[in-house]
Amino acid sequence: MMYKKHPESKMKGFSSSLCFLLILFCSFFSVNSLPVNPVYCLGFPLILFSFLFFKSTIDKFQLGFYCYFLISCMFFAIGSYYFSNIDSKINYLSTILYLYCILMGAQTVATGVNIGINRRVYIYKFIFNLLIIFMILEFFLRVVNSSHTGSFYDYKWSLLYFDSNFVSFIILFFLMFAVFLKEKNIFNIGKMRFSFLFVLLILTFSRASLVSFIVTYLFVKSGNKYKTPIFILFLIGYFYIASELIGKYTSGVSYVDVDGSFNSKFYLISVAIDNYNSIPVINKLFGIGLNNFLYYSDGIFAHNIFITLLYEFGVLGTIMFIFFLCYSYYKIGKDVAYIYIPLLVAGFSLFSAYVPFLFVLIACMYIETRYLKQRV
Repeated sequence: MMYKKHPESKMKGFSSSLCFLLILFCSFFSVNSLPVNPVYCLGFPLILFSFLFFKSTIDKFQLGFYCYFLISCMFFAIGSYYFSNIDSKINYLSTILYLYCILMGAQTVATGVNIGINRRVYIYKFIFNLLIIFMILEFFLRVVNSSHTGSFYDYKWSLLYFDSNFVSFIILFFLMFAVFLKEKNIFNIGKMRFSFLFVLLILTFSRASLVSFIVTYLFVKSGNKYKTPIFILFLIGYFYIASELIGKYTSGVSYVDVDGSFNSKFYLISVAIDNYNSIPVINKLFGIGLNNFLYYSDGIFAHNIFITLLYEFGVLGTIMFIFFLCYSYYKIGKDVAYIYIPLLVAGFSLFSAYVPFLFVLIACMYIETRYLKQRV
């Protein structure tokens, strides 16, 4: 009996490790220019396969993911049903992809907690190497396919992703995850890998992500006892500055002389404010479904996290999203701000329904925090 049980245990450990590695890979892999992104063909079966690692007792954070998934399913279903009476061309795919991202986070926990620390570190090292290679390829394709007019906007269109802003979002989150791993003495990706990723971040020409990196890095380097008050001050300052800028724009001030792209974000916010009263109460509560703000903005993607939450998530969906973030903070601690600060800062310029890296990296941070607590 002992002889048979040992190989089965080793096989389960190998399968769990492979599944964990593939989930991390799927959190950044993409070929958006194809009719069907191959990551979906890999990711959806992978989620189904990962359910083989169910235990008799489910981790509480994993259960939190499942609860958020089920409640989100219900809210989006109600909101999308009623909004389909307004817009016959309603988008369902983006909502499905967001729900898929939540499950990716849940299954990261399901597989990751079954793996020893040494194997997880090996997987992290492999994933960071793969990420660098893939992002170098992405940059090369952007350069080759650019129109070469001399503007940095020529290099923002991407074959593998929606645009280079989305690329910057991924690199930014993985950079901050690398900082987290180093600060916790779990794994140091080294100066070479970190420098490669930082240069690749610069080459996305995303100013929002660069500002996010600087702000978050300064937060990380602050003393532990000052992190919580600094984070609170950051939130107060962030929302104050955002409200002031929005208020000035709606009163007639234009930021087009500062930057056309920057000004366009405020245009979308203005459109959102002007049209909000026309939304039925039921959709104000449950949202209109992800990527459906286009109906009000003449086909322009929402971009902004607040428009996405207010319109596409709805009031109840936004409350659930905030509740999930608060629950993550409760389970992980103040270190989760490594992810939250770039989410807020860069999210003012870009927020997409497809954010598997957000949930996967939060799940990884939980796994490592859990490991450190158990080791004490």
